[in-house]
Amino acid sequence: MEPIKILKDNMVDLKFVIPPSNKKCMLTIHLKKDKLLLDVVREFIDDNNIPCYLENSLLSVVEHLIQESLRIDTERDNKIKSESDAINIRKNLVSKYKKHTVRYNDAPAEDIFPKAYHNLVHSPVPSIFDTLLQLEQGYKQAIKDIVSASDSELECIQSRHHKEIETESGCNNGINNLIEKYREDVEYNQAALASELEEIKRQQKSEYCDLVVKLYEAHQRSLSVHQSATDLNMRLDGKEIVSEVISSLKKSKYELSKEVLKLDQGHDTRSRHGSISSLSEIISSPVMTAPPSPMFSPVISSFSGNGEDNYFNVDLKMIDDIEEMGFNHDQARMALEMANGNKEQAVNLLCEQLDKIDAQIANNLILPPRRASMLFASSPLKEPSNGKQKSKPPRRPKLTVLTKQEKKNSWSPMSLFNPKQQMIPTPSTPVKRFGWLSRKVMDDVNGHIPNLNLADNPQMMESFTISLGNQVKSTHNLKLSLSDTDDLLKSSNDTARDMAYKAQTAANLYSQKLTAIVLLLTPKDWPKYKLGKSANRAFFARCKESTEFHFKDVESQLEAIEKDFDKSEIQEGDFFITKHSNLPLIHVVFHLVIEFESITSSELTQRSHVMEGLRNILRTIDRFDIASISLPLLLIPSNIDPFTNVILDENILYKRGELVLKCIKGFMMQNSGMPNNDGEKEEAAKTVSFLLSKNATEKQFHNFRNLLTRIFKTS
Repeated sequence: MEPIKILKDNMVDLKFVIPPSNKKCMLTIHLKKDKLLLDVVREFIDDNNIPCYLENSLLSVVEHLIQESLRIDTERDNKIKSESDAINIRKNLVSKYKKHTVRYNDAPAEDIFPKAYHNLVHSPVPSIFDTLLQLEQGYKQAIKDIVSASDSELECIQSRHHKEIETESGCNNGINNLIEKYREDVEYNQAALASELEEIKRQQKSEYCDLVVKLYEAHQRSLSVHQSATDLNMRLDGKEIVSEVISSLKKSKYELSKEVLKLDQGHDTRSRHGSISSLSEIISSPVMTAPPSPMFSPVISSFSGNGEDNYFNVDLKMIDDIEEMGFNHDQARMALEMANGNKEQAVNLLCEQLDKIDAQIANNLILPPRRASMLFASSPLKEPSNGKQKSKPPRRPKLTVLTKQEKKNSWSPMSLFNPKQQMIPTPSTPVKRFGWLSRKVMDDVNGHIPNLNLADNPQMMESFTISLGNQVKSTHNLKLSLSDTDDLLKSSNDTARDMAYKAQTAANLYSQKLTAIVLLLTPKDWPKYKLGKSANRAFFARCKESTEFHFKDVESQLEAIEKDFDKSEIQEGDFFITKHSNLPLIHVVFHLVIEFESITSSELTQRSHVMEGLRNILRTIDRFDIASISLPLLLIPSNIDPFTNVILDENILYKRGELVLKCIKGFMMQNSGMPNNDGEKEEAAKTVSFLLSKNATEKQFHNFRNLLTRIFKTS
């Protein structure tokens, strides 16, 4: 007899009369799917002490019952001969379910918020995106005000406590009571702050998501009114759409926050100078155009044929300083305009993107005379008129749609921080190297290095574009910079720059241009990690500065990760991922676990678990099309600075860095032989930024730079 396999779960009730007592008993056989019938029967016989001579009889009976059940199922299926029969059966089933069910739940509605947000961000009507950025900034300021008020209250508690301690007569009981009261006041202050922040963030997220969806629906309705697709977008008035949505929200049951109400009040007369809404026009422009900033005051003038214009009141001293470096007057002036008056960034532009600056100068020479305010207009503009001239009809700015190549070479205010735009390989050479000016040169130009966030003011950086592979070439961008991961996550005190960060982060949020960073923690840091009280405190502080509108907050994400680990402890090489939309130019964070006591005792090898974790991170990046990643070159936690230890042998650091670089190169070489089916993805170059401690000397930086060029054989 061939073995019979059970096709579905079932159970069989059998009545037995077992001699010699002839006692009757009812037993149940549980038939599990995919098991052999013979095995199930024998197991049943053993468990219930049934005589073995009944095996064949029992097997025959059960087999017959299984075949009968199969026949019944087949006949039932044959009854459903047509689609109409299936529909009727389904309706009958649903009606019976409703009849015997207290509450019937429909499937949840599709969440259109991501789609709505993406469409509004990339809408040709920039004032809508500008509105969202202003609202986010207002929300952030509201949270900042709450924290400031709590800090002031805490200072008052501390001051009052010190006075009470000083006036206390010296009784131990009295002092102990004061200390206990102080501790209770501080705990109450912290609990009240946490509760208030949680509530306001919940309200902000709900209101923001509702506003985005309403704006999207109103935007789509306005689009459907027009039939022509060419000038459709330019006819739309974003301010009217925003006012319409806010008016409809006012009529709803709940009250709107003051941040949303301010948007409606400002739309009637506001024409904000230097609006960040111009970012979408800048990105869609085939030539480089700098947005106005408070540093430069726009005046009503036009571009003249010789390229001289007064659109910006540029600091002549900065132009003279740049001219002394060998650049001409027009190049210096244009670079300063595009860098918003930042001399260091202007010099970087001249060193790295001189051809684009020349293209912008040439473009200005052929531009027709226009008002300066036309550059970032999002509504119809009127020509200047006088008594001798007749009024002209309103003229709309032309909406430029870029070709694929133009998009690749377009400039944005964040191009200095977007390696995919600033490092473009040339077909003639396998590697094209760009050098940033060293700290010493910057000292000569500026006189000093401002103590700013390194993301705002890079001090020393070098970038490379490499091509790997023999038959199938893959392009990668490499960057080496003096920076700490904490510095990249610190807040910027410049509101305009902060909004520019938000704009660039939002533009790439739902795209294949995601940016990631690797943060390190030790197993000892894990118990208090989600509270932000162990490693990477700057990261948690930045996350809590504003509301996370697109994902769960960082604590909730880490709590879910903690449940996945269950009772098992995290080990070296483990990593977990958090998603963010409120970090500057960062969307994904890889938290990599590393066992680290000291540099000498925590030696890295190719077989180290942390190296395997790094390789897994690289595989994840490649799988999910993350375009750029930053990681500490030496894989040392951010709270440890090896360059301040004068006793340490630097060769240990170089060997550690060499191992990481070889690991990265090995993965790149492995993937270079795997062509992508999507040609567009094939062109997109991955960017890897290696971060060195900012306390490294210029000599140490160049030593690591030489190490990088030697490993990747740059030229």
